[in-house]
Amino acid sequence: MVENIIIDVVGSFADGKTTLVRALTNESTLRHSEEKKRGITIRLGYAHFVLYKCKKCGYLSRKQQCETCGSASELFRKVSIIDSPGHKTLMTIMLSGAALVSGAILVIAANQKCPQPQTEEHLNALRIIGIKNLVVAQTKVDIVSPQRAKENYQEIKKFLSDSGFDNVPIIPVFSTANVNIVELIQEIGKFPLENSVAKKAPVMLAVRSFDANRPGTAIKELVGGILGGALKEGELSSGDEIEIYPGIQVKNGWQPLKSKVIDMHSEFGKESKVSKGLTVGLQTALDPALTRRDNLAGSLIVSVKNRPQLKPRISFEYSPLEKQEKNLFKRSIQKNEVVLLNILAGKALATVTAVSGNKVVAALSNSVLPYYVGDNAIISRKLDNVWTLAGSGKIYD
Repeated sequence: MVENIIIDVVGSFADGKTTLVRALTNESTLRHSEEKKRGITIRLGYAHFVLYKCKKCGYLSRKQQCETCGSASELFRKVSIIDSPGHKTLMTIMLSGAALVSGAILVIAANQKCPQPQTEEHLNALRIIGIKNLVVAQTKVDIVSPQRAKENYQEIKKFLSDSGFDNVPIIPVFSTANVNIVELIQEIGKFPLENSVAKKAPVMLAVRSFDANRPGTAIKELVGGILGGALKEGELSSGDEIEIYPGIQVKNGWQPLKSKVIDMHSEFGKESKVSKGLTVGLQTALDPALTRRDNLAGSLIVSVKNRPQLKPRISFEYSPLEKQEKNLFKRSIQKNEVVLLNILAGKALATVTAVSGNKVVAALSNSVLPYYVGDNAIISRKLDNVWTLAGSGKIYD
């Protein structure tokens, strides 16, 4: 059986994430005009590749002929990649993508002291989300001396050990020359996958939405709005009836949208049925004006049997990052403090209305966040006018 997995590529700005993704997939994730102009990832980038397993030696490669012994290989795993932005100011975008993944590549450049602040924050985010499948790609070893590369390797080992990730493999890579990329692939192939939850009602996280119709398209040729993302659980099939939360704002409330799945495409082609581990675009029956320019990004796509909570207040059991709270914020979370909440693929500002021990209640300001009791809320606090990861909390109401 062919497995599907979504992995996140994370790390500090300019550590070589996008170059590494290109080496893995032969694709560039810089597709937005401003990203191409500036040479950085601003939105979540997407790419993919397939893994084949040699029938003779068991070695993994991206080709049907084994890159080690030359024997025939069979399809083993489809890998979807999310390339997350490394800038601190874009941290909340990274958190939205991380909600979809089952594993991650942490990119750390050898030409800088490890850890950089953003490297540490990304690793904290992966821990909060519960990502256990992790491999480190040590990049830019080609522009430093052998001695510096070894020193950086030891810095990375200490950083991982201090962060509770003692046994994470570290693979030095030279991305543009394809050096050790195959070794990195072996580690990705070892990531264990969770047991299937396809029997559950579907819950899909939308991180993109857009209008696929070109200007001037004839009315009879128009297609419905597109929702892009991945399933958290369950399955979706073409023809399924769906609901989109929170939907659209109507007067002082929110109206969920009802629609139908017309067609589905992953980066591997057309799909008749999808489950967890695959990034997918749903063509719906929605008016494309509703989905243009990521208007519905952050939404939950569900069946009528699994409607989420939609409340103006969210209550959670708060667990701060102790090092952050002590050294950066200098104080615990306060009543009347404005925080930024990331829940599943959505984010919104909220004002803390009550703090009792580790229990925090926050009132959403101008939006709503769909959620289920037991979901994880990721909390960012303002520091020097920048939202900074502060902790997380399990939603109990």
